[in-house]
Amino acid sequence: MPLDVLVVGAGLGGLGAAIALHHQGHNVTVLEKSGFLNEVGAAIHVAPNATRILKRWGCNLDWLNPVHCEKLQIWDGNGRLLSTPIVTKEYRKILNVSDEWVLTHRVDLHNALRSTAAKAIDNRKIDIKLSSQVLSVDADKGEVVLENGDKYIGDIVVGADGVHSRSVGAIMGEERGIVNTGQSCFRFLVPIEKMQSNPLTSALLAKVGLDGVHVFATLNRRLVIYPCREGKLLNCAGIHPSNSAEESGADASWHNAGSLNLLIDTFGDFGEDLLEMCRMAEDVKLWSLASRDPAPTFVKGKLALIGDAAHPMLPHQGQGAAQAFEDAAALAGVLTADTAPEQLSQRLDLYNKLRYSHSVTVMMMSRTNDERRAEMLDELRRYVPNAELPGNMFEFTWPSDPVREAAQLVAAIL
Repeated sequence: MPLDVLVVGAGLGGLGAAIALHHQGHNVTVLEKSGFLNEVGAAIHVAPNATRILKRWGCNLDWLNPVHCEKLQIWDGNGRLLSTPIVTKEYRKILNVSDEWVLTHRVDLHNALRSTAAKAIDNRKIDIKLSSQVLSVDADKGEVVLENGDKYIGDIVVGADGVHSRSVGAIMGEERGIVNTGQSCFRFLVPIEKMQSNPLTSALLAKVGLDGVHVFATLNRRLVIYPCREGKLLNCAGIHPSNSAEESGADASWHNAGSLNLLIDTFGDFGEDLLEMCRMAEDVKLWSLASRDPAPTFVKGKLALIGDAAHPMLPHQGQGAAQAFEDAAALAGVLTADTAPEQLSQRLDLYNKLRYSHSVTVMMMSRTNDERRAEMLDELRRYVPNAELPGNMFEFTWPSDPVREAAQLVAAIL
């Protein structure tokens, strides 16, 4: 008999979990607080370990309006190349990875997942209930209560409600507090056509191209730029130490308005071409890079956490969506179509075994850039004893295949 699954949250990870579990034949209901009326966000990396999963789910990558990422280059703040470019094709060959690394607008990725989730399988559809704000989750009962008093009961609850998760409280006994990291990120988009009409920014585009990720870095500040939406927009992220004004309003939201003047002041010693690009920003957002510790376990009773609800990711490794998709794929992989309710505890333990150390390692590495990675080892070992830091994050993440690993774990217990 199919399981009745409740998914809390219809972000990228929640929709991914709904799709993956629906493919396994389970009945899936998604509870989403928003109305899907005004999805927002900037661009996002979709690494090979993520595109591999999307294709398995039947999500057409063309729906992402993608730009294929061919290289990663590191420059100083004035545009001098600091290292040998990382060429995607060469890394894919070394790692024996055939899947694409694409750059897309977050809204396009979300829309692609919504389209995939809308597909019926054997006349069954995923039931997405919008404007459904979750008040509480009971892990032992598999019960979700909404703010309007409605109650839902499932064989399993998937907590996919992000860094501000209500679901994690069911495991911790209380909601884990959000901690400011001391860093903030300006986010903005610039039309490529607008940049091409300006001599300074046109020359910048000619230098870097429109087929990769470029990081312009000083000791503690970085401007990261890459194209999205089929090369029509340039995504820009300015990561920097928070100032007092930013810290006073820190709430880890993507929606906070940013100041163009503060953006220019923060990166005022960068090259004039980069500053001219910043001046073209039409809608600057300011994202406080807040986080919290991972849950001590991703499962309890009938509850499984995925994505940022389990292990909040910061942007430094570009793996947030990919790890949420891996969680979703792994969870569906252990909850096979023939899973009986009495087997749930054992199957969820398999999910935790498969995902905990890997995703917490990526989470810890996402908190910093490579220059400060050694500081993460002691922190990582608080949660994963005897863990070691990955020597290379591409090598650690790109070949990951949780679907295959889940199948192996399930086969071992049958």
